[in-house]
Amino acid sequence: MENDPGPLTALLLRILSPLMSHRPAIALIVPLFLLAACEPSATSTGAGAETPSSPTTQASANDQWVKEAAWRQPELLWTLIPNVAGTTVANLFAGDGYYAFELVKAGARVIAIEQDAGLAEQIKQRAKAQGISPDVLEVRLVEQGTGLKPGEADMAFCAKSYVTIPDRLNYLREVRSALKTPAPLILVDFMAAETPVGPPMQDRISDQAVMDEMELLGCTDIGAYGKKLPYQWVVIAMDFVADPNESEPAL
Repeated sequence: MENDPGPLTALLLRILSPLMSHRPAIALIVPLFLLAACEPSATSTGAGAETPSSPTTQASANDQWVKEAAWRQPELLWTLIPNVAGTTVANLFAGDGYYAFELVKAGARVIAIEQDAGLAEQIKQRAKAQGISPDVLEVRLVEQGTGLKPGEADMAFCAKSYVTIPDRLNYLREVRSALKTPAPLILVDFMAAETPVGPPMQDRISDQAVMDEMELLGCTDIGAYGKKLPYQWVVIAMDFVADPNESEPAL
């Protein structure tokens, strides 16, 4: 059974057929045009058509996270901050969820707070794929405010570029007011120096400058690790709590 010529093929035949009886060279070229006109496109969705393949978002994230682990070093990070195992940690500006999942691996219950709906959904789908219950990793889409209820978290963890946090002092003050005593706030950001990875210099700040701001928040126990991680500093700010096992100094 013959196929009817398509509109492009019919148009070429009408244009070139008067010339074919006088110019043999053109007669040889015509079949090539017809073949090209009838060739199925590589982007066609018809049966047997080839479609470009691309890695899934999940696979891409896995590859990227493996590479980033070399400088993020979460296992070392968890030894620098208060113990997260058995605690509820509010992961502020959770982004793609890297630290949220690492906190879960370290034994924490995590409230991942994110302002971007697409990123929040990615975290949910990744948790579902890994069989992580919402009771262990809860994702909250929060466009304004902290998204935290008073006393529902033991500490807050934030690895967002510090200087890009909108109205950061008021925001972090609200976060701390929602945490249980001693309201530890853990901040991780890139050094104020050129590094192979990280944001531009205008989006960086020194750990000392951040510690100065933590005093403005009313934190009374503030410390920093500036050289433990390859490219990042860690600031820990909380309220001072006396050690009950520490004896009173003799009068």
